[in-house]
Amino acid sequence: TLRYGRLVEMLLYDCRRFLSLKGARGEVIERQAELWVTSRLSVGEAAHVVQVPSAVVGWSAGKWGEWYPDLLDDEGRLSTTRPKPFWQDGWLQQHDRLLAAASQTQGIPLFLNGDLHSLGVGHIHRSRSADLGDNPVHTLLTGPVGTGSRGWPSDARGTPGLPPGPLEVDEELSCLEQNGFTVIDFHRNRIEAQLFAWNRQDGPDEIPSLQPVHRTVLEPRS
Repeated sequence: TLRYGRLVEMLLYDCRRFLSLKGARGEVIERQAELWVTSRLSVGEAAHVVQVPSAVVGWSAGKWGEWYPDLLDDEGRLSTTRPKPFWQDGWLQQHDRLLAAASQTQGIPLFLNGDLHSLGVGHIHRSRSADLGDNPVHTLLTGPVGTGSRGWPSDARGTPGLPPGPLEVDEELSCLEQNGFTVIDFHRNRIEAQLFAWNRQDGPDEIPSLQPVHRTVLEPRS
């Protein structure tokens, strides 16, 4: 946990280390870790409780070990028409419980993600049976600080990160495959994020003068 007084608490948790192949009871994070996350979300000691998992929430590149059942089809699109080898329905059930717990908080529900080597902003309104419409869950791809040409999902896997089939996602910023970083300002009544992108060919001298490629302001439900 990273905690700044009563303003923000950030919950960092490891995915896949305790990955289990138990069908509907399968898990991506250990059950005790899930209970810890949901308990921190329900306590409400900080104005904002943010989840920072090591597996991306809100986008898929058809990789094994994701929360999602999507695979890249023969036409280069994400699809669930073919079963993903060893994917477990319990993974998505656990994902939906974490999103539902975030949506039910009094603060602004937010996930911060790396791993997909992109910048992006999305708002999740539904995940299969989890209706999040009353308080959509926000998710940000915060950007890789440095990667080569083979590091992008579209180059290595044939597709950029895309919203997976089981989710209803409003993409405010679709996956932008550039090196970059995100600066986030937390206020008691809102969260402001600035996403910065940088091209390797521009050289490091350009970094101090970068301007955001995207800004977003997240506010609580009315």
